[in-house]
Amino acid sequence: MNINVRMEGGLGDHLLANRFIPAILDRHEDASIKVFSDTEGNDRTLNVLLKLFPRFYKRGGEVIKERISKNFSITSQFGKENYPTHIDNQKTEIINKFNDCDKFYDLHIDGLKWLYYDFDWLRYFYHFPKPFLQKRNSSESSSQKYLLTHLYSRPDSPYNLEQGYVNGLLHTLSKYVKIVIVIEKQYMDYYNDFFNHPNITINTADSIEDIFQLAKNCKCFLGIDSGIRYIPYHFSKPVFLFSKYCSQYRQVAPSHLVRWLIFDKNVFPLNFDVNIVSQMIQNLFDNPASALFPEILNNIDSYIVKRNFL
Repeated sequence: MNINVRMEGGLGDHLLANRFIPAILDRHEDASIKVFSDTEGNDRTLNVLLKLFPRFYKRGGEVIKERISKNFSITSQFGKENYPTHIDNQKTEIINKFNDCDKFYDLHIDGLKWLYYDFDWLRYFYHFPKPFLQKRNSSESSSQKYLLTHLYSRPDSPYNLEQGYVNGLLHTLSKYVKIVIVIEKQYMDYYNDFFNHPNITINTADSIEDIFQLAKNCKCFLGIDSGIRYIPYHFSKPVFLFSKYCSQYRQVAPSHLVRWLIFDKNVFPLNFDVNIVSQMIQNLFDNPASALFPEILNNIDSYIVKRNFL
């Protein structure tokens, strides 16, 4: 059975859509899947999917080079808006390719069509599939315990934190845990204050696969609203996130929880109290139960019943 799927957006949206592929394969055990990556010509994310999840896409993938227009008007509960990612904004030849199969699924995360398809999306909503990674040398052993962070994206990103806040947060966290910072090489100067810090390593990962390796070996992740934040989920690592769509700790609109933010217990508003964030991270390093109850800042052991047998 040949199945085509469409994914849209950047790395994050593709990884979110990719978590539903196992559900499709559960529903159609003999499926051979091809993925269409709607990125207007950028093949980077598609290449990541094909390399890290080769068993999912037996028929490979194709990048959609361009849409009909950058303007596509729709009407929703928000009124009239420009929504160029709508599937009806695809060229006829692309639509024909979508449908040249036994079954087609539009996995555009924001479109929410996946809620109503015939596969069990709920089973995989919080589960990200294990990627295929080449084995690395022993220096990157899984026994390492460090906090992986991605706290700066690019100069024009609307999701960045205030730099002064980031500096203060890292100084505080580094008193308790080792930290690995992921940053693009061209933006390394953002972390000038930490180049020679004994407890902080700055890593200019050459590829997304390198970040997957770092996430595999970390204890937990702290980041901003970017696609990188989904990578640690593939290894069941706790992910703490700063988001402008969070008004107070754990206060996230359902429209964002169903699409992008997922775990409300682990979402902070921008520039949230450094001491609380630091305590949550420290607790997680000290007691694995803190991954389930990050909101319990003190004496978590008193809430967890343990029986010591004589």
